[in-house]
Amino acid sequence: MKYLAVVFFAIPFLLHSLDGDFTRALLFPVWWILSLAPAFFLSHFKIPWSISRVLGIYLIGLPLFLLYNFLELPFNSVIYWMIILAAMGFAWRTRAKLLLKKDEVLKGEFLFLAVFSTYLLINSFHPALYWGEKPMDISLLGYFLRFDFGPIQDPWASGTSLQYYALGYFSWALPARASFMSLEQSYVYTMAAVPALMSLASLAFFKAFRSKFQYFLAALVPFLGTLGVINSFMNANIHEPMKGFWAATRVFTHNHFAEFPLWSFLFSDLHPHVMSYPIMTAGFGLIVASAFIAPTRSMIFSVSICLVLLPWLNAWDFLLLAPIAAIILLSRGFKILNKEVIAYAALISFNALLAFSFLSSNSRNSIFEWSESSGLYGLSLHFGLALVAAIFVAFKNKNKKLWIIIGYCLAGILFFDHFVFMDRVNTVFKFFTSIGIFLSLFVLVLPTLHRSASVLVALLFVANLSLVAMILKPEAFPVKRPSLKGLSFLKYSLPSDAGIIEYFDSIPGLPLVLEYPGNSFDYQASRISSYTGLPILLGWDHHVVLRGKTWKEIMARKQWIKSMYESTDTVMVHNQLISRGVEFVVLGPTEKIHYKGAGLDKFDTYPQHFKLVKSHFSSSLYQVLSQ
Repeated sequence: MKYLAVVFFAIPFLLHSLDGDFTRALLFPVWWILSLAPAFFLSHFKIPWSISRVLGIYLIGLPLFLLYNFLELPFNSVIYWMIILAAMGFAWRTRAKLLLKKDEVLKGEFLFLAVFSTYLLINSFHPALYWGEKPMDISLLGYFLRFDFGPIQDPWASGTSLQYYALGYFSWALPARASFMSLEQSYVYTMAAVPALMSLASLAFFKAFRSKFQYFLAALVPFLGTLGVINSFMNANIHEPMKGFWAATRVFTHNHFAEFPLWSFLFSDLHPHVMSYPIMTAGFGLIVASAFIAPTRSMIFSVSICLVLLPWLNAWDFLLLAPIAAIILLSRGFKILNKEVIAYAALISFNALLAFSFLSSNSRNSIFEWSESSGLYGLSLHFGLALVAAIFVAFKNKNKKLWIIIGYCLAGILFFDHFVFMDRVNTVFKFFTSIGIFLSLFVLVLPTLHRSASVLVALLFVANLSLVAMILKPEAFPVKRPSLKGLSFLKYSLPSDAGIIEYFDSIPGLPLVLEYPGNSFDYQASRISSYTGLPILLGWDHHVVLRGKTWKEIMARKQWIKSMYESTDTVMVHNQLISRGVEFVVLGPTEKIHYKGAGLDKFDTYPQHFKLVKSHFSSSLYQVLSQ
């Protein structure tokens, strides 16, 4: 095992070396230690290392995230370093207890490295961080890498609060900025670390079934797929393999969709629901474990922490996990409701109320109504095998509480197949994704109960691994492969703007930038903010609405930005830019397409107001001079 550990540890070094950037490789062990150190605090309280590892980084991030959402305070990486040094000091003082967990820690970190390096390697063969909602995800992670003063604001609607599930971005930015990582490296590493934590989180589930192969099964969890791959084979062709990859999740009526771990981690959108996978898996695994044994104090504490974190990570998972946690707990009888448990329940309730109050907005047209079914075809492909596996496992274990959990998941499928919460797309996507993951864990238990099931599970994995080939095949940009340079595609996608983006890498902090905002999924819009994390007055319009802003506010900002570019009244424009705090103005191909007239000439004509600081092909960057 130690030789394999060396191989997995060497993979990041090898990939960075192939990129000709060994300096970045040296940051890997620093980042790794900084990401695991928070677990030392939790492991002291009789919490398994795997759970401590999963909860640690988010739990350290939560109080800081809440503090900086509401207070005007300076922020820098020294804060995280102080926490890490305290964790290291705590580990040293309690080293006797930690040494007793040595094997558990070593196995856990071996598992982490194995999954982390495997996904790092796979994704290096399709490195371009392009398509989907990656521009938004990159901008949020980049914003927190640059964040220097509270309160937290929406980088795509500067001057307003960020009403979004942003705890994941904030938490993962902490070890990255403390190890002086670039945005590019931070995103790529986080995208590989999340599946690694998910594998650790699943150990609680497999330990409940006392499997001898719990670590091996846990390593398979981030590669779980569904029968949706059948839909892939029906839609894929050799010329357009991405159609097949896409079709694996688009199995429901009206092109509604739900994801599964392998698909999510290959697609590499660092979305809140993805960063929530480890926490919801840990919570569900502990709830299943509570079906077999009376929940210990550490189990109740760990589930409580999961339920405290989820509203800030992905509130949909909280809505799904909290009821079943309460049901299984109360199934043990009301005697279990001691003062400690009641205090946890009060904390969870208060935290949820705070989170939902903060996230709620009049801009979202929430509806609560019944809708037509997502279709038997899609339901069968997404849930069929997993549901059969769960029922079989429950039947073999003859555990009534396990039947309650599976019944709850089945009821959730039937209910959310018709009930619209917020909107139909998100109802299907968020709830079906999570329920599908919960049930899919039972598929991996099948071989431990019946040897012949190993063939079925192996076939499922082999079939789903074809998705790897589908996503690796397309070459949208002639970038180097393998590579960890996820933003190298910019010189092909945005050749003029790439120079401006590179220039901002040397500019610290969060200067406000003016650029063309555009519609959602317009990859030529909001591109400077997307790939730097810098705040702008308006990003993708529909996405900003989903983050709590009204269409009236959106249109007003669009009109103001347009007037700043097109107006010929230079003094007025300069004064307004200063009053809004705009420090840089981008004038690239996108702005020249969408904004017309002589107003664009003022940036070159009046150097006393606008200083040209960077020019790259057709793009120019101007600094707004305050004097």
